[in-house]
Amino acid sequence: MRQIDKDTQEKRDRRYNDWARKKPALIFMAIPVLIGVAMGIYDFMDTEMWGQAFVCLFSISSISAALFFLLRFSFRDISKYYPGKILFCDRLKPTTRILYSTDDTYSEEQKAAIRKKILAKKSIDLQKYKNKTYQNKKYVKRVDEAVAWLLDVTRFDDILFEYNCIFGFWRNLTGALLVDALLIFGLVAVNKWWYTLPFGSILIWIGIAVILLSVITTLIAYSNGCIFAKKVYDVFMNLDDDKNNY
Repeated sequence: MRQIDKDTQEKRDRRYNDWARKKPALIFMAIPVLIGVAMGIYDFMDTEMWGQAFVCLFSISSISAALFFLLRFSFRDISKYYPGKILFCDRLKPTTRILYSTDDTYSEEQKAAIRKKILAKKSIDLQKYKNKTYQNKKYVKRVDEAVAWLLDVTRFDDILFEYNCIFGFWRNLTGALLVDALLIFGLVAVNKWWYTLPFGSILIWIGIAVILLSVITTLIAYSNGCIFAKKVYDVFMNLDDDKNNY
């Protein structure tokens, strides 16, 4: 199997952290900060009291800043459940779905060639199963093993890494927006039961808008996941037969 040198791995780690972790976290933080600024401005125009306006801005901004550091490395874990577990299930997970007979990304002849090469290089025989769908739990288990290995042996490819960064960004942004929505609905609850917030009556609509935005980013993430998955198999099938490549 091709190895990635230490310098390349470190550069990749920095780029992935920047694209797929830091950027979604910054977007996550921007939404509550903007809400805090808007509340502060609204409160000042209504009361002309700087202190009360500053409290709105400072409190919400402080909460979002604290969550930024807490959640920056947690968005991937959040995304394992949504869209990971909920949407990217065995039926839809792009990297595994390609090997099911119900998927039409590749023809049956191409999928047979992929399975044959996996058998030759990793001794995972996927072709022997007659029912090659997510309903066959034995086949699903073997496909998961094969895909984990495929992701490992194709890791060296720079273009594939770029696609992974893009996919990671949209996937983690989905998780970030969901956390934003929870924070906004938390403010809705505060406005309703504890303390009247500036323009609190429209916070629920802002929360719904963020939820709808997360639906859009989910679709984009899924689309990019499909592109990334196909690239994984394209890279794998274009590897030469030199044993040092595996």
